[in-house]
Amino acid sequence: MIDIDINDNEIILEDHVYDLKGFAKVHPGGNIAINIFGGRDVTIHYYMLHNHQSIHKEILEPYKIRKINKIEENNNSIYDINTLAFRELKKIVKKEIKYSYATNEWYIKAIAIMALEIYIEYDNILNGFNYSKSILHGIIMAMIGLCIQHDANHGAISKTPWINYAWGLTQDWIGGSSLLWKHHHVLLHHAYTNLEGDDPDTTGSLIRLHKDTKPKPYHKIQSIYTWFLLPFLPLSWHFKEIYDLIYMHHSGFKISSMARKEATIGLILRVFFIIRFYIIPYYYHNNIHTILCMFITLAVGGFYLGINFIISHNFEGVSYISSSNQKKDWAFHQIETSSTVGGRILGFFHGGLNYQIEHHLFPRISHVHYHKIHNIIKKWCKENDVHYTYYNNIFDNIISCYKQIKKMGTINT
Repeated sequence: MIDIDINDNEIILEDHVYDLKGFAKVHPGGNIAINIFGGRDVTIHYYMLHNHQSIHKEILEPYKIRKINKIEENNNSIYDINTLAFRELKKIVKKEIKYSYATNEWYIKAIAIMALEIYIEYDNILNGFNYSKSILHGIIMAMIGLCIQHDANHGAISKTPWINYAWGLTQDWIGGSSLLWKHHHVLLHHAYTNLEGDDPDTTGSLIRLHKDTKPKPYHKIQSIYTWFLLPFLPLSWHFKEIYDLIYMHHSGFKISSMARKEATIGLILRVFFIIRFYIIPYYYHNNIHTILCMFITLAVGGFYLGINFIISHNFEGVSYISSSNQKKDWAFHQIETSSTVGGRILGFFHGGLNYQIEHHLFPRISHVHYHKIHNIIKKWCKENDVHYTYYNNIFDNIISCYKQIKKMGTINT
């Protein structure tokens, strides 16, 4: 990512630099919600996260530092942002979804999931581990990531900042980091979906997911080994992220120093998780069976989470974008790099992430509402000649993903 040189407590919006540290004190969504944006051009993020038709300059005026005389080359230049078509869609969706935050359905499900997860951990210590309980534990931990923290860390649960923050810490409860998750997903993945070098979900050497990624000989068999890597994702998160939190660097990019306090809290919660999840249970049941059951939990949870994300942006006909490409409508690109599968029932268990197109267009709408705007967006896509990828069931989506990963593994692709 190439941005104009600014301090990491400043941001760029369109053609001006603003004091983020000052604005954070009065930001309606709370300072924690915007700390990760320090040092960035956040024009894309502004229109992605707000339903505004234009930037509210009157609110930002007291925090304006300077005008940018010459816009340097950066990622915003490859997108047309906040186009007329997208503004029209925002109006339609706003009319349909008058209250975009969590409903009673969301809270009942969230409380039930958390209660079951805590009970399983308690029962593991009290009565020991077994395989069926470990499988269920893995599913429940994944559902915390999909159904609870995901909405929370997008600011989609409530207008009240501390409610989003508190529920967002459920990501730390399952061994992740709410801060690093926001840095990875909100700051990078959502803004630059399927953009080589900037979307961490497509950038990497082990699995080739983007046509601009340099092919390696082992990519020829990635359609086989990719699926066996997914169960190991939690182990990587649990321990590698400690380094990222200490050094404030994640997914190849520096984290703003404005988020240092949040990183410290994340480190404390990570130590608590390791003691709670690994050390205490093994202390009471120190045998190979306990270790195996722990791994089963992590493997099931990792696969459940991983399969949801990899099929959403890797399928036959998916769009890619490069810095050398012609400018593209940002909203159109979100649609053409994502797919939607199934309906409301699947969405209940997957936190609405089966509605990936809807989510990428409106990440601050709680997932309980996505089924309401599904047909609206499909109709809008047809009117604007944008290809909307939909699969009737998750199995068709997985098969398409497999074929795409196999294609990307071909050296001459």
